[in-house]
Amino acid sequence: MLGSNVSTVGGLLRGLANGREWECSCIQVYLTLSRRWAVAPLHAEFCAEFRTAWAATEIRVVIAHVPFLVNLASPDPFVYRRSIERLATEVHHATALGVQYVVLHPGSARGTDRGGAIARVSDALNEVRRRNASSQTMVLIETMARQGDTLGGTFEELAAILDGVEDTAFIGVCFDTAHVFAAGYDLRGYGGYDSVMQRFDTIVGTRRIRAFHVNDSKIPFGGRADRHAAIAEGEIGLRTFHALVRDDRFFDVPKILEIPERDTKSLPGLQLLRQLEQTPEPVDEPSRPGQMALYEVFG
Repeated sequence: MLGSNVSTVGGLLRGLANGREWECSCIQVYLTLSRRWAVAPLHAEFCAEFRTAWAATEIRVVIAHVPFLVNLASPDPFVYRRSIERLATEVHHATALGVQYVVLHPGSARGTDRGGAIARVSDALNEVRRRNASSQTMVLIETMARQGDTLGGTFEELAAILDGVEDTAFIGVCFDTAHVFAAGYDLRGYGGYDSVMQRFDTIVGTRRIRAFHVNDSKIPFGGRADRHAAIAEGEIGLRTFHALVRDDRFFDVPKILEIPERDTKSLPGLQLLRQLEQTPEPVDEPSRPGQMALYEVFG
């Protein structure tokens, strides 16, 4: 299941139209303004309009990304409480719209003890669940790049957050390829992909992966920075993405492009991934990076 982060300039209905234009089977959007704590009310009439418009597309899954200002690991009581309120609202909105998944960066410890910060995240997620007890929407914790005090850069930290959440049906993982690579897990090549997935399965469980962010990396291996690149334009290479899109375990798991120059490079990136998805034999790495890879691999 392949798709992309899409623009919602002009509203959420515009996001559906953009996803349809790129023939996405899944999309990622922001449901609310990303740089403000205040959230506009969601009206039943719009929810019905959105669901009707969605049903008229081939899009099977809509994923919402939580704004980056939410920090469930924050030691600041004011920021912590506002973050819980905002996530609870995001889940409520997603539920009303029928959005299946909400992707969350776990947050930054801000120089405090990481164990205590992990506990804050889990406790906050438990509260959000209690406030959305009947929701079928899942919160997906995103794997991070081990940048600064950000949590979730190791599989062990991710497992610790998940283990602290009481309702396992409410929580899952969004596996970001660029972040995992930058964090020090060498995904390169078929062997690298298999090794990292085996390690993830042992520590966290691949069954908990409910979405992927399919991104190449501008950062060299282990660089601990969050810098995405278009497919075949970064440090990871085509074979990793070929292994991912051909992995039967994740056939029905949404795979979302989240790349720079979204409006010009997402469609070629999707076309490349679709070709890889239909190619059973191993592929060679292109001699030149970039969109030339599409022609070098498939003639």
